Formats: sequence, structure tokens, C-alpha cells
Amino acid sequence: MAGVSGWQDFLSCYKEHFEVVRANTPILLDQVYRLRYQVYCVENNYEDPHQQVDGRETDLYDERSVHALLIHRRGGAVAGTVRVILPGIDREPPLPINLAADPDQRELLRQLPHSRTAEISRFAVAKAFRQRCTEAEDRRMLRYITIGLIRGALEMCRDKQIQYGCAVMERSLIRLLGRLGFVFEHVGGLIEYHGARQPCVASVDQIASTAEGTFWWRHAG
Repeated sequence: MAGVSGWQDFLSCYKEHFEVVRANTPILLDQVYRLRYQVYCVENNYEDPHQQVDGRETDLYDERSVHALLIHRRGGAVAGTVRVILPGIDREPPLPINLAADPDQRELLRQLPHSRTAEISRFAVAKAFRQRCTEAEDRRMLRYITIGLIRGALEMCRDKQIQYGCAVMERSLIRLLGRLGFVFEHVGGLIEYHGARQPCVASVDQIASTAEGTFWWRHAG
């Protein structure tokens, strides 16, 4: 896990290049949905483009979600997006992770407090942005995109008084996040979900209470 000096260097570089913006207006949401369409329907065969409207990828969970964009400060280009699906009420569908997980994993997930558990979802990085990063310095900053999106998602969880953020991620990403203080615990084993993925869960309070996490929340704008 990074020390304080390492975090200072990391956060300095991150803030120099990127900012997280809440997508809470029609214009910003349109950017979210268009980027998701490009990543999930065009670049990857994750969602059926014929089920989408006018080049926007949306689903039934978007209305109960909060969304964020990661913006490159130099030029204002959109680098990525992520959403947090908030707990359902009444007859709303369960979180998508419950549909993808196996029965044992669903049982473990049911032990989490329903009203305080959300799902980090629709993690997307713009291929066009990556392709424009041809210089050595530009390519080094690409590693901040992933961290910036996860930080934005966890901050949205905290703002909505969410205690647990679950997700389905690659194990390599889980290991990277763990080294930076964002600890996601495995829930069961790997499943097939857009490739081999690991259901996992993080305690938002625990991340914020660690020395690195506290430093991150206070100083990452």
C-alpha cells in the first residue's frame, strides 16, 4: 500500500490531469450514454446495439443510478464514465450482480444490508481518448483513469450513505485497487460475465477510515 509521500505524488499527478464530474444534467448524461454505447455496443459486443436508441446505451437501472464522468483537464475531453446503482425499493429489480452471481454468491450478497448496498457498474474508458495519448507523459497518465473512476464511484456511494459497494471486476483490477487502499473482497469465485470476472464488495467506511483513504477523500478534488 502506498505511503503518504507516494499518495502525495499520486494525487498531485491525478489532479493535474483529471477531474470527476457528477453527470446530473441532461447534457452530461447524454455524454455518459453515448460513451457507454461506444464501449459496450461498438468496441465490445457486450450489449445489443439494436436494442439501443440514437447511439445511447441505457438500461432500466439508469433511473435509480448516480453517474460520473472523468474529464481530462487539458482540452476537456471525456476519458471515462461510471455509475452507482442505488438500492431498489418495492418491486424494482435486484442489483445486476445478483442476476450474474451463482446461488452461493447470491446468498452471501443477501447478508449485506439491502438499503445500504449499491453496485458500481458500467465502468467505461474511451478508446478514442486512449488512442490520442501518444506521448510518453500522456501514456503514463492513463493509469489514473481507472483510479479516478473508482474514486468517483466510491465518493458517490459515500454521499448517498451507502455502506457497501459491490461490483463484478477483473481480478487484476481488484489487486491494483487493493494496493492503493481500495480493498474489494472476493465474493465466491470467478464467473463468466463479459469474460472471467470476480464478484466483490468493498466497505466504503473502511476505505475512508484508512490513512490512505482519509488522505484521498480530503485531498482528491
